Amino acid sequence: MSLVLSSVRETLYAVTSCCFPNQTLHINRRTFKVIKLLGEGGFSYVHLVQDTSTGRYYALKKIRCQFGSDSVKDAMKEVDMYRLFSHENIIKVIDTCVVQDKNGGKIVYIFLPYYKSGNLQDAIKKNLEHGRHFSEIEMLKIFRGICYAVRALHTYKFPSVPLRSGNGIANSDVNGMENGMNNNLISSQFNDSQSDDDIVPFAHRDIKPGNILLSDDSQTPVLMDFGSLVRARIKVQTRNEALMQQDLAGQHSTMAYRAPELFDVKTNVELNEKVDIWSLGCTLYAMAYGESPFDSSINEQGGSIALAVLNAQFRFPTIESDKYSPEFKDLISFMLKVDPKDRPDIHQVIAKVDTLLEQLIS
Repeated sequence: MSLVLSSVRETLYAVTSCCFPNQTLHINRRTFKVIKLLGEGGFSYVHLVQDTSTGRYYALKKIRCQFGSDSVKDAMKEVDMYRLFSHENIIKVIDTCVVQDKNGGKIVYIFLPYYKSGNLQDAIKKNLEHGRHFSEIEMLKIFRGICYAVRALHTYKFPSVPLRSGNGIANSDVNGMENGMNNNLISSQFNDSQSDDDIVPFAHRDIKPGNILLSDDSQTPVLMDFGSLVRARIKVQTRNEALMQQDLAGQHSTMAYRAPELFDVKTNVELNEKVDIWSLGCTLYAMAYGESPFDSSINEQGGSIALAVLNAQFRFPTIESDKYSPEFKDLISFMLKVDPKDRPDIHQVIAKVDTLLEQLIS
């Protein structure tokens, strides 16, 4: 399907409620049937839609942007972040458009691939409902794919993008033109004095089972929801800067998967990509035991998630009831270190996963 953005902006009608009143959406002389609501959060909703002419399904993310706010810019930043990365374990944006809401605000639409298997949280829930569990090999293979996506974020290099001339970009493909514009925007926004060859790590900051889709064969994980993505290495020098980072984490990072340094941001420190390593440890624990280690700790003992995280207060099931090897549990503990300096980087995590898989397969 080819969606021409200029036509989209002219023909897509704005929708003012969380549902589509007529259950159809008209885009560039195509009609999309709205099937159901897949999820929602804050001012965004994700619907399953079907192209009535081809029968193909898409996940359509609708973000309501309040009048006079920066929310349109924030929503389009999420799109820009998706387009930075081309990787089989990272979701791809098919197209986007912005339309005027009759109430004075704007609505951003993001077309994404639809994965009928749902997300990893759905798979965990089904396991719990049916008394099943992932095998250690199955879990490690899925987890390795998640790590590959995170490695792409943590080792990003800006491409060499030619600056636009006064006459613009000579490109007849509208989508190609927009991608070129986005790359220039991103380079100017984030590249600072970095050369094109330098690695500029990005941190997802909200890795969790609900943000990991599964391919139709349920074997390939796909990382999504880049609204929380930031350039990873942030120097925090003042108390105001620290409080700003705490607020951002509060808005975008799920508590039970949030790294301890984001709960209580110190001054004169540098936040970095190891916030994601902590989240990976929580995610692997949830795959094995049905919930984050800190959800588990709070449910059993009562108290505060923040305090449990800051003190790494979690535990594994008793040996008698645990289905997984000591080496597997060591991998989780390897990532859940309170001090980021003690945490491994993504390369070390992948190496440990590979070693465990080799031992299990041989």
